[in-house]
Amino acid sequence: MSKSKIMIVEDESIIAEDLADSLEDMGYIVVDIVSSGEEAILMAAEKQPHLILMDVILQGEIDGITAAEEIYSSLQIPIIFLTAYSDNQTLQRVKATNPFGYIVKPFEERNLYLTIEIALERHHYDPITHLPNRFLFKSKLDEILSHKNGDNSGNLYHINESHKHQNFPKIPIFYISLDRINRIQVTLGSNNRELVLCNIAKRLKESISDIEILAHLEAAEFAIILKPVKHKKNAIDIAESILDVISQSMVLGSDEVYVTASIGITFYPLDGTVADELLKNANAAMYHAQQKGGNNYQLHKSKTVVISREKLSLETNLRNALKRSEFHIYYQPKVDIRQGKITGAEALIRWFHPEKGLISPAEFIPIAEETGLIISIGEWVLHTACSQTKVWQEEGFAPFQIAVNLSRSQFIHRNLQERIIKIIQEVDLTPNYLELEVTEGLVMQNERAASRIMKAWQNYGIKISMDDFGKGYSSLSYLREFPFDVIKIDKSFIHNIMADSKTEAITIAIIQMAHSLNLKVVAEGVETQAELEFLQRHKCDEIQGYLFGPPLPISKFEQLLKEGKKYI
Repeated sequence: MSKSKIMIVEDESIIAEDLADSLEDMGYIVVDIVSSGEEAILMAAEKQPHLILMDVILQGEIDGITAAEEIYSSLQIPIIFLTAYSDNQTLQRVKATNPFGYIVKPFEERNLYLTIEIALERHHYDPITHLPNRFLFKSKLDEILSHKNGDNSGNLYHINESHKHQNFPKIPIFYISLDRINRIQVTLGSNNRELVLCNIAKRLKESISDIEILAHLEAAEFAIILKPVKHKKNAIDIAESILDVISQSMVLGSDEVYVTASIGITFYPLDGTVADELLKNANAAMYHAQQKGGNNYQLHKSKTVVISREKLSLETNLRNALKRSEFHIYYQPKVDIRQGKITGAEALIRWFHPEKGLISPAEFIPIAEETGLIISIGEWVLHTACSQTKVWQEEGFAPFQIAVNLSRSQFIHRNLQERIIKIIQEVDLTPNYLELEVTEGLVMQNERAASRIMKAWQNYGIKISMDDFGKGYSSLSYLREFPFDVIKIDKSFIHNIMADSKTEAITIAIIQMAHSLNLKVVAEGVETQAELEFLQRHKCDEIQGYLFGPPLPISKFEQLLKEGKKYI
């Protein structure tokens, strides 16, 4: 088994260095030492340690318990607390994070070693499928490759181009992703989604005899190491049988469902000789299979590596962007249709890379979602937007609401409700000046939890808007079930109101219905005078779009506030 990598989060440098020496003497690898909660969140994502030793009291605004919650919920890295605090309040907060250990300073090295080993053992297996997880899979792959790369028997494990077509043993690695499984969660709930994962895990274990190890990596992704094969065709036959096994129907209660998969295949040593390289290439091949519509397999090819490397490069840059202050907030004005003045703004993130320039949110937000970085980025947006709004109020500008979008990952993140309230309290912003924008898709993930969270926000004074209203099929029912204050008519309706009588009728109906429910209506994407006049006639409340202004940096938006001009 390969050595376990540990990150230390401790703001006393002498203690941290002594601890690092002790860990290395025990046989562990110390990948980093950091002193603040903020840095811990960033470096955990970058270093991907097997375990983190976390002090409770740290430098910066985020303490160890808050950092631990974020790290484990987004990265599933086990955390052991090392602290001098053992009071009941601290213990209760720690307990709520489900830690993998809690050691009160001073402690004996033997107790630390045992706690670490128990934590690592607890973290070897996925709690849903009971299969090995990514950590154990990677360790097993490292172990297999260390034997092969160190083989002195003359086997051709270090090969050149002339050897690639010889029939020597090759180890296949499969990266499997279930296609569109989120549809099952949205339609039938998260419990049924877990049943599907368990069912697929059982099918794979029972149907494939040549497995070295089968693991559940995360979400809807599995990985397999097969026993060595002489011909690629042997592995392809197994991949085809896996597709057949997965695509067979399954019954969930009274519902019959079908699931398909995308499989990426790499071969050791043809496609790499180290675990990270092989997994990266298998993942790229899987992504290529997804691009072809799913329900197929793809072998690693150089073209997919280009895609993977571009994505990997962007991900690496993204991990450093927050630390290097490369993100900025732009503000798009919202204009009151009766007064003609700015009465609000939407905060929108922009990424200015020092070499690549402006990178579109459409390019980096999906990667931020995939990697869990969206949690820290989203909180930065909230904190920055609320803080700037408070600054403008203190400078004498008329108070207005700032609207901030919530991402999918943020919305399902543990303690989101408390985190947002804490941000408002930190910047001393009156809650009714913050408007949180959610979409139908977010609400559908867990309707009961969504209702509870949104009611808590509303009771606190935060305004809640339904973004992109009209795009989803359940929008009307959600207006009845959830405590919205605002609905934002999707721009696709606004762009078509002058050309399509049906769209015109629907838009009028949305405005009238919203007003009958005492909801404010905001029209997005207004770009022409004709669209403005239509919305004026039908008494829309606020308007947002390029007719009044694009998203602007702080200085230019502030200039609009100073001018105080009427737009209508």
